[in-house]
Amino acid sequence: MPDGSLPILYWPLMLAAAYVLGAIPFAQIVARVNGVDLRKVGTGNIGAGNVTANLGKGWGTLAAVLDGLKGLIPVILGKKVGLGPGSAGMLGVAAVVGHNWSIFMKGRSGRGLATSAGMIIGLDWVLLAWPLSWSILGWKIGGGIAGFYGWGLLPFVAIFANRPVEQVLMLFLLAGILMARRMQGNPDSPRDLHSTLRRALYDDPYEVAEAVEDPIIP
Repeated sequence: MPDGSLPILYWPLMLAAAYVLGAIPFAQIVARVNGVDLRKVGTGNIGAGNVTANLGKGWGTLAAVLDGLKGLIPVILGKKVGLGPGSAGMLGVAAVVGHNWSIFMKGRSGRGLATSAGMIIGLDWVLLAWPLSWSILGWKIGGGIAGFYGWGLLPFVAIFANRPVEQVLMLFLLAGILMARRMQGNPDSPRDLHSTLRRALYDDPYEVAEAVEDPIIP
């Protein structure tokens, strides 16, 4: 909910703007500049990880930074206009939703991790140490399971760190959104219970998506 100093009419407009910003498929744009369609290579995932796998660390880093800014900017602007941590965080969540279910990509995009990281940096950068530690550990145990613990348990870390209730609730919502996107997979991912649960826990690689027309990038 918006703070009392902010007119209630502005709140849905700010959420919509955050969603649209989050929906810009920077990873796909970076890839298409290099002649690659992320939906047809690697995991089919439209995110920085797939850019790195197919174009190298330099382009992958650029995509990750751009995706991170999508989560950071709405939170920073929200705090600038006087929103509290819960309300400002909700703008970041809206950006993550936009990234994960992009209107520009017909509801298909990435997993939202870089955008979520940007959001946490703007909201409470100390908390980023938890998912970042698991990300580093992921080089040993696998990125999928590391992401599960890093982001799935972040709300409980916030509770342990005595963060405000509204911030904790917002982080539970974020964790649920990230988990929902993992479980959804790609359009051609298997839909049986076993496969869905494996995606939830391990974020297993997905089948390369079918060739589809790019709605915004020729």
